[in-house]
Amino acid sequence: MLSCVMLISASHKFYVSMTQIDVNNDSHKLEISTRIFTEDLQTSVLDKTGIKLGLGSGKEFPKADSVLVSYLTETMNFRQEGKDLGVIFIGRELEADVTWIYLETKAGILLTKPLEITNATLQKQFPDQKNLVNLRLGKETISQIHTREHPTYSFAVTGDR
Repeated sequence: MLSCVMLISASHKFYVSMTQIDVNNDSHKLEISTRIFTEDLQTSVLDKTGIKLGLGSGKEFPKADSVLVSYLTETMNFRQEGKDLGVIFIGRELEADVTWIYLETKAGILLTKPLEITNATLQKQFPDQKNLVNLRLGKETISQIHTREHPTYSFAVTGDR
């Protein structure tokens, strides 16, 4: 019986990404690290753009970083008081079967207003995709799971930290 359960769970792929967002104490900009399965990321970008990224291969698309940023800015958004905070690409690294992408918002946030975060990354291609978002401000961490049905959450960044 146990081997049957293990066989079933081994054949089912788990779709999840993790995004860690830290609020910089000085600039109040968001420092974003997102961890996405490389194969799923490349599949989504190929489906959307027709571009085969080839991340980490000898045949990597020359403008892979700009394609990734374009894709992420369409699927991941940071807003406050109705204004898009914009993002700057810091870098990326491959680690086994995942890609880490590092971004920073162009604008700082107000610590007195809610922050709206959308993370619909991979959800068009993978309906079961779940995107865990952790927002850390001082010693407090607020976490939400963004799904296809609910890709946007409001995060309260007010109060004493």
